[in-house]
Amino acid sequence: MMADPEHLSAEQREFIESMGVFFEYFGLPRIIGRLMGLLMLADHPLTLDDMAGALLVSRASVSTNIRIALHHGYAVRVGIPGDRRDYYRFSDDVWEKRSQVTLEASNVSRAMAERGLAALGPDDVSARAHLEEMRDYCDFSIEEANTMLARWRERKRAARAARATRATRATQRPAHADDTVPDAGASDESVAIERDSD
Repeated sequence: MMADPEHLSAEQREFIESMGVFFEYFGLPRIIGRLMGLLMLADHPLTLDDMAGALLVSRASVSTNIRIALHHGYAVRVGIPGDRRDYYRFSDDVWEKRSQVTLEASNVSRAMAERGLAALGPDDVSARAHLEEMRDYCDFSIEEANTMLARWRERKRAARAARATRATRATQRPAHADDTVPDAGASDESVAIERDSD
């Protein structure tokens, strides 16, 4: 996908806008969601000017909001040899970082629960119950988050390996069906089976 606006299809623009609405719903600027939608579709890193042109917004707006995206781990800044400009692409670890944010929040919440428990007297039965339940929930969340992260990393590794295998097979196939000429004695059925097995 080219970053130039005229190369974005209506469906791609609709996806980009829906990402903006999604991010805005969760309290982030809509432009950050639009930037992430664009970077997800892009097949190469983009400059600030590329993104501004594709989204029809100012370069200053892109510059401000891409910094927020970098801070949250949604995007990464990369360099291209021989080019002094900064380029940006969608982060390979964005979903893992999302889980790590949840894990970090649970750790902080647990520490707060412990602090609250330390401040209680022996007769604060109700408050102790509330804070112990908060701590227990945090322990549960931390355990689940660590388990989910491990499972996600394995799933991601397997999915990337499968995509790499498919890409390798695709490059090994003939460019056109006419490039493969079956034996004169081969039946139409055997040719069809051979093609389906690729």
